[in-house]
Amino acid sequence: MRSYISTRLFSFAIALTGFGLFTACEQEHYEPNTTALSGGGTVTTYKAYTLSSADPDGDNIYGRVVFYRYSSTVTLVQMGLYNTDPAETYTADIFGGALTEGSTTVTIELDDVSGTTGAFVSSKYFVMNDATFYDNLADYDASVKVMLGANPVAVGDIGANAEPVAEQD
Repeated sequence: MRSYISTRLFSFAIALTGFGLFTACEQEHYEPNTTALSGGGTVTTYKAYTLSSADPDGDNIYGRVVFYRYSSTVTLVQMGLYNTDPAETYTADIFGGALTEGSTTVTIELDDVSGTTGAFVSSKYFVMNDATFYDNLADYDASVKVMLGANPVAVGDIGANAEPVAEQD
C-alpha cells in the first residue's frame, strides 16, 4: 500500500512540476514579417475599365474591372462594384464584341461577385492562365457584363472598345 501511495505522490509531483513549467514560461510573440523582396508582393502593370449601371431597377450598381499583368503567362482580374445587394450573388463574364453589338456569347467566365463585398466570391483575383491575354488586351474586341439572373446590372466595354480609365505599364 505504501508503494502505491508513493507512486501516486511521485506521479502527482511530476505532473504538478510539468504544469508549473509550462504555465510559468513566457512565450515570445513575434510580429509577422510583412516585408517582401525587392519587387515582390506588388503588381504594378494594369489596365482598369469602368463598369456603368445597367440595372433596370435603378439600384445604380457600378464599378471597375482591372486587369493586371502578374507574369508573362498570368493575368489577374479584379472586380469592384458599388451598391450591390448583400443578399445576392452576381455572375460576371467577358463577352465577345462591344456592348452596342448586344453579344450573348461568353468568351471567358469570370468568378461570381459577392453582393456583400462587391468583389469576387472565391478570391480577390480571378486568375487567367493565358500567356497572350494581357499583351493583346488593347486589341481585344470584348465587353464585361455583371448579371443578376438574366438581367445585366453593370456593364462596360474593354480592350479595343474602350480606353482604360487608369493604366500603368
